[in-house]
Amino acid sequence: MSEANESSDEVFFKWIPDYSLNIKTIDNQHKELVNILNRLFIAASMREGKEVIGGMLEALTSYTKTHFSLEERLMEQANYADLDAHKEEHRKLIEQLEQLCKQHQLEEKPIYFEMLRFLKTWLKDHIRGVDAKYSLALQKAGFSFATWELEATAEFAAMVEKTGRWWRIW
Repeated sequence: MSEANESSDEVFFKWIPDYSLNIKTIDNQHKELVNILNRLFIAASMREGKEVIGGMLEALTSYTKTHFSLEERLMEQANYADLDAHKEEHRKLIEQLEQLCKQHQLEEKPIYFEMLRFLKTWLKDHIRGVDAKYSLALQKAGFSFATWELEATAEFAAMVEKTGRWWRIW
């Protein structure tokens, strides 16, 4: 599917196989981030209330933090060389998400479609760029994803429990 056709689809952000890193846990989390962005787009399009959109923004931030934490642990365990640069990219996005939440709550600014397009583009470029780079590097280094996947599933569930049940708002 081409980028040009994507805007005519029924959803704001359509997951395509090109986004897959061939790491099931990470791919599933990326798919959930795409789902959250789609839900946020629908809420903004329907001009849902401040509380609904605020809850979705908080869910997006919480889920993203949890995902980034797990992804960074994977790279640490695999001794990924570009981990610090990757962490910095994660830090910058979290900062932007938190700023968006504050603007929405304090200044009662609506969610602008430009911001949603930015988040969509950021996630797409991040997955295809630096995430694909670490995935390929780990595969070439012979890192065993099978063992990591078992640990990651339980660890992610525990992390979600600590940060709150982000899914309760859907």
